[in-house]
Amino acid sequence: MRFVICGAGALGGVLGGQLAKAGYEVVLIDKIPEQVAAINRHGLQLRGVHGNHTLRLPAVPHAREVAFRPGDVIFLCVKSFHTEAAVRELRQATDLDLPVFCAQNGVRNEEVAARFFSRVHGVMVLIGAKCLTPGVVVQTGNGPLGMGAYPEGLTPEAQAVAAAFDKTDLTVYTTPHIMRHKWNKLLHNLNNATMALTGLGSQEARAHPEARLWMAEVCEEGLRVLQAAGIAVEGPPGMGSIAARIAELRRLEEVPEVPKDPELMGYASMWQDLYHRRGVVEADFFNGEIVCLGQQYGVPTPYNRLLLELVKAAAAAQQPPGQYTIAELRQRLAG
Repeated sequence: MRFVICGAGALGGVLGGQLAKAGYEVVLIDKIPEQVAAINRHGLQLRGVHGNHTLRLPAVPHAREVAFRPGDVIFLCVKSFHTEAAVRELRQATDLDLPVFCAQNGVRNEEVAARFFSRVHGVMVLIGAKCLTPGVVVQTGNGPLGMGAYPEGLTPEAQAVAAAFDKTDLTVYTTPHIMRHKWNKLLHNLNNATMALTGLGSQEARAHPEARLWMAEVCEEGLRVLQAAGIAVEGPPGMGSIAARIAELRRLEEVPEVPKDPELMGYASMWQDLYHRRGVVEADFFNGEIVCLGQQYGVPTPYNRLLLELVKAAAAAQQPPGQYTIAELRQRLAG
C-alpha cells in the first residue's frame, strides 16, 4: 500500500510523515513551490508531540508527476476551496479507480470527490498540526482519526488504512457513520474563526476565560441549527458529546495549562491562513454552513454570521491574525 498525500501542508505533512515513519511508501503533492522545494532539499521535518524526525519523501507540484499504480491510496488534505480542482487533477492523472480518503475539515469534500471517484471515504481529524515554515510540520495535539466509507458504512479499504495508521503514533478508529462524526467536528471548527480573529493559539483560547465562554456560545448556536435541521452528530469513542464539550468550556475552574514550549502551541487552520496572507479562508465551509442552515430552518445565527463576515474580510485584506479581542467581538455582536 502506497499513500499519495494531496496537500502536504500541516495536516498532510503530519499524516504523510507518520505513515513514512511507520515504514509505508509515501508521495506528497503540494502546490506551494517553497514547500515542495524544502521537502525535496532537506526532507520533511516532522516535529512536535512525538519527537523530531527527518523523513526523505518525494514531493511534486502536480498529480501528473505521480506514476499511479494499483494499491495506491489517495489522501485529500487540501483546503475545502481547493477540493474540486484537486480531485479533477487527480482524475486526469490516472484512470485507476483508487480509494480516496478526505482528511479535511468541513462536510462537503466527500460529495465533491464522489463526482470523480467511486471509492470515497471520510476522515474525521482531531489532531493539531501547524506549518509555519516551508518543509516543517509540527503535530501539536494528539486527538484521534476516525475513518469510514462515504456516505456511510465500512469497507475493507477503510479497515486496511486504519490498520496502517495503527502502526503510527496516531490514534485511529473506524465508524459506519463517518459523516455524523464530521458534522460533530464542524461544530468544533466554528471557532477557528474566533482564534484567527483574536490571534489566540488553540491552548491559549482554552485557557482564556472570556474566550471559553464565547466559544461555548458559538458552538451551541451551531448545535441548535443542526438539531433544527435534523442532522445527527456523534463524537469519537470515549470523548463524550458536543453538549458535554460546551458544558466543559463553561466550567472556568477547569482551565488547562498553556504549553511552555512555543513549538507545541497549536494554531487553528484559519489562523494559519491569515498568518500566511493567503487571501482566503474556509469560513464558508464552517460558519457559512451554519448560517445557511439557520436561514433555511429559521434559527438565528448572529455569532456565526459575525465570525463569517469578519474573518473573510480579514483574509481579503490580507490582515494577520489578532485583529480583535473577545470584548471587541462582543461589542460588534451587540452593535
